[in-house]
Order: sequence, then structure tokens, then C-alpha cells
Amino acid sequence: MARLSAAETEVYERIRAAIGDRHLLPGQRLREVELCRIFETTRGTIRKVLARLAFDGLVDHQPNRGASVAQPTVKDAADLFIARHCIERAIAREAAKRITPASARILRSHIDKERAAEAARDRQRMIALSGEFHLLLARLSDNSVLSRYLTDLIARESLILQLYEKPDQSNCSHEEHAQIVSALLSSDPEQLDMAIKTHIDGIAASLDLEPGNQPRPSLDEVFAKL
Repeated sequence: MARLSAAETEVYERIRAAIGDRHLLPGQRLREVELCRIFETTRGTIRKVLARLAFDGLVDHQPNRGASVAQPTVKDAADLFIARHCIERAIAREAAKRITPASARILRSHIDKERAAEAARDRQRMIALSGEFHLLLARLSDNSVLSRYLTDLIARESLILQLYEKPDQSNCSHEEHAQIVSALLSSDPEQLDMAIKTHIDGIAASLDLEPGNQPRPSLDEVFAKL
């Protein structure tokens, strides 16, 4: 996959963020003409960006129909949670070797932000902060390969949660995040593995694996707010 230019990367990051933050919905059409107008760029740029997003598993390309936001299947969901178990356990074990009082304070401060977002019923901020907690753990692990895999999985998981999450479910518990931090400091690998397993199993349990129908905003409406 060819590297993107700085201008192409900016468009890529904005569309990827719109998918990850649940502004663009699974199955939503990504029409080249509209995206060219919104980003004031060429079709060549948009095609390269959409190809990269397809490589990431976030966009589907269908002959004669163009591009749309990916719609993960039930099997995709099952496969993703198996992968998250493996990758996050490895990340947590590496992070446990490197955690310091200062990094623990950073994690706990982040959890305080999650609690505040929940108290304010700010669903969008809760979603963003939840994903950021796991990326903080990945950075603490100091393993760039694991971090990249987790970043990709979290983006794909966003689509799965949009399709299959049960109503009124919180897909990521800040209390479980706090338990993970305690386990990181415990020097007990089994306690840490269990904290990670409990957390990811809880996210999986929030799914009903039956897609619902959601109204899809236009591309103009999505990117006008971002």
C-alpha cells in the first residue's frame, strides 16, 4: 500500500475519525463527488484515501456501487473479540512491566474524565474516552506493533458496536478500567489477565448480534460538525 501524502493523510484521518467516533454509520455510501466537494480535493486523492480505508477494513468497495462504510458480520464480531483478548492481554503484560506511579496517575486521571462524561451523559465523549484508555495502555506497553493492531481493532469495533450493541448499554466500563489499573500495579499476571478478560467479555456481552436500522445523516451533515 503506497504511502499517503500530507494532504491525503489529513482527509484519511478525518474520515477515519468520523467512522471511529460513530458519525458515519455502517453501510453509509461514501460518494466520491460529495467527498471531493467537502474536502475541496481531487477524485484521485479521494480514491487513494478510500483504498487505504478499505485496506484497514473500514470501507467496502463493490463493483458498480462505489464505496460505503463497512458492515461487519456476526463472524467478524466474534473474530474481533478473540483478537482483542490476545492483543490486549499482551499489551497489559508489557504495560505492567513499565508502569510507574506517574503513569498510573495518568491512567486514573483519564478514568476520572470517563466518570465525568458518564455523569454528564455525554455519550459521544464517553465513547471517545473509552477507546483512548486502551490506547494509553498500548502506549505504556512501548510496543508499536501491538499498538497499531489495537488501534485498527478499536476502529473496527466501533462499527460492530453501532450494528449490534443493545439499547442503553455502556460498551466500556470505567469501573473495569479502574480494576485494570489496579491489576497492572498488583504484579499478579493472573489477576491482570482476568481483569482484561472480564472487561472484553463485558463489551461482547453488550451485543445482541442483530443489526438495527439507524437513520443516516448526509456526508455534509457529518463533516460540517467535525
